Amino acid sequence: MKRNNLRTESTLIELTDWLLHSRIFDGEAYLEYYSARKDGPKYPEITGYAISLCCILYDRQKDRRFLERAETCAKFMTRINKAGGVPCLRDNILYSFDTGVYASGLFDLYALTKKELYLSEAEKSLRWIQSLWKRRKFAAVNRVPRSKDWYHVSSVHLSKLVIPFIKASKLLKDQNYTRTAFELLDKCKKLQNQDGSFRINESSSRIMTHPHCYATEGALYAYNVTKREELLGIVKKSAAWLGKAQNADGSFNLSYGIDKNTLRERNRNRIKATDSTAQATRIWKLLGVNRAGVKKAYSYLNSQRNDNGLRLYGIDSMRTSVSSWPTFFYIHSLLLPFRQLEYCKELF
Repeated sequence: MKRNNLRTESTLIELTDWLLHSRIFDGEAYLEYYSARKDGPKYPEITGYAISLCCILYDRQKDRRFLERAETCAKFMTRINKAGGVPCLRDNILYSFDTGVYASGLFDLYALTKKELYLSEAEKSLRWIQSLWKRRKFAAVNRVPRSKDWYHVSSVHLSKLVIPFIKASKLLKDQNYTRTAFELLDKCKKLQNQDGSFRINESSSRIMTHPHCYATEGALYAYNVTKREELLGIVKKSAAWLGKAQNADGSFNLSYGIDKNTLRERNRNRIKATDSTAQATRIWKLLGVNRAGVKKAYSYLNSQRNDNGLRLYGIDSMRTSVSSWPTFFYIHSLLLPFRQLEYCKELF
């Protein structure tokens, strides 16, 4: 056990060094990925996650480099958002999910610094989401592109926004945010199958493990705050499904089930993903279940490291690319103790 702890500590040191010093950070924001040939684009959603992760690391280690990095990221995000809404820099569409991730990070930064700017900017962004949702209930974007994908429409991933709305209710003392959070949870419940999996939305039977984990994290965060047993039931069913879906090597597939029986769809199911693999370990560790699954998942994640960051997909075309967000989830998972639900407050 001590040897495993030492190995985990060594991995954590290497990954946090990567977080601070690698090419994944370009001086003001985090990139989607980098490879031997090129750097990917700045990624606002993931820069929002970086704010929360750096706040966690600062709170744990009291190393001011993490707090400084969180504030640098917040400065970039505040500059690019448009009246509160956060754009994807690839398509210039404003995304409610990315905006909620940003607001959640600002709430975490406010909790550490007590700087009112972070609180007011977070409130502005949540008001932007609410104004969008008044026009189109739980809209994912301010404008749906002609060639739309699941993340352009109201899908289960939006359940993750329960987290910033619950934070807002406490910090801004406004119960309207709580009502929005539980409307999201009600929508999420309707998308959970009998076996515990979450289908992507009402129009699709596909189960995508990354959004599945997002929905679970939102419900888990809400349970930790409210102690509503029905939420714990949702999370336990989801965690059990993850245990059954895990591959023998510890990984998870990108998706399960198909809408159309095409070669492209079948191949998509066989792609292995590190983001959901890392997320599953967070869920299991917080609940205190499936130690064996966590161990297998860590083994797989370590096999996918490159330059101390994680590859996203286990396919030839991505073998040299290092991605930001799966590595962030893995860092946080390594920080989490086993079966201590109070750490649900750190979910990002």
